[in-house]
Amino acid sequence: MCGRYSWKRPSKRAFTELVEEAPREARPSYNRAPGQVHPTLSITGRMVAWTPMWWARPANGDSSGNKLFPINARSETVTDKPIFSESFRHRRCLVPADGFYEWESSDDGKYPYFIHLPSGSTFAMAGIWQNAQDGHDPGLSFCILTRSAHPSLLHLHHRMPLLVREEDRQAWLDPSTPQARLSLILEGGRVAMDSYRVSKRVNATRNDDPGLQDASGERQATLF
Repeated sequence: MCGRYSWKRPSKRAFTELVEEAPREARPSYNRAPGQVHPTLSITGRMVAWTPMWWARPANGDSSGNKLFPINARSETVTDKPIFSESFRHRRCLVPADGFYEWESSDDGKYPYFIHLPSGSTFAMAGIWQNAQDGHDPGLSFCILTRSAHPSLLHLHHRMPLLVREEDRQAWLDPSTPQARLSLILEGGRVAMDSYRVSKRVNATRNDDPGLQDASGERQATLF
């Protein structure tokens, strides 16, 4: 599951193998949420380019009628469900992030944790995209693929975003990539991550500042 994420230093540095320029008009954000526009990487023509997209906007309908494009899609079934299958075949994207949030349930409530690579570096989450129905500009909507969580995260949640390795990013974006290669990418993307407890201020999307990622309380934890 991924319902909030962070990318606080938007730049081209983590994606020089794909694009030469930095994302235009991309602002730092510590609390990226559904219903907002975020930078993504996708194929435009024959070139990889930065494309601003809504996270979770209405998708084109299929024979069963109009359906909403949700925030997440399970990687294990993305090829089978009509709402996802065409986008998976033809419209894949990368969603840059340097961490995401998950909530630990306990007897006295839910506590948010910030989850990141041990290095703290930017990574790429696998996404698919669709044209939005409601005429919003930029009019494109993405959702993030998830998979079973690495053991380091199971005490927080049994799902995590599917991470695309640097050597697989071009293939993930390329509409002509064979299904066999895509299947290998879907089967990967599960890596060990670190986490620590943060303030419940992250629960409100209006809060978006560096303090959201300060360690909070005595229950701070590092996962291995």
